Amino acid sequence: MLFRTHIVFSLAVWFVLNYFLVMPIYVLFFVLLATVFVDVDIKNSRFGNHWFFRPLQFMTRHRGVLHSLVAGILLSLVIGAVSLWAGFGFFVGYVSHLFLDCLTRGGVRLLWPFPWKIKGFVRSGGIFEQVVFVLLLLGDIFVVGKVVLGYLF
Repeated sequence: MLFRTHIVFSLAVWFVLNYFLVMPIYVLFFVLLATVFVDVDIKNSRFGNHWFFRPLQFMTRHRGVLHSLVAGILLSLVIGAVSLWAGFGFFVGYVSHLFLDCLTRGGVRLLWPFPWKIKGFVRSGGIFEQVVFVLLLLGDIFVVGKVVLGYLF
């Protein structure tokens, strides 16, 4: 999936969870950070294109260990040791990224190092993803608009 689809989906997931859990606003930062961090293993990604990620990219491959629940849980536990809400937000963002990547033809090895891969039918950047992106974006805009109007009136 594309960067922008991951962002709008994670934002939508945060809106839903925040409705039920009423989380601190900084949790959204960790949700969005995690959703883009997963692709740090590829130098062409918006987040991974920085020189200081090159050593990590030499040690991993795209959709390898960083695209697994193992990495998501471990990183979330480290962040959660500092702040439980931050760790929770990071885990939510990480899992939302993995969920979308499971829908793609390339799939994801969620239970790395085991070889089982979960694959879907979506072509990254294809028409189906474009439609999903627009619908998620409209939904996010609707929720933000409703919140802003709720504060105004």
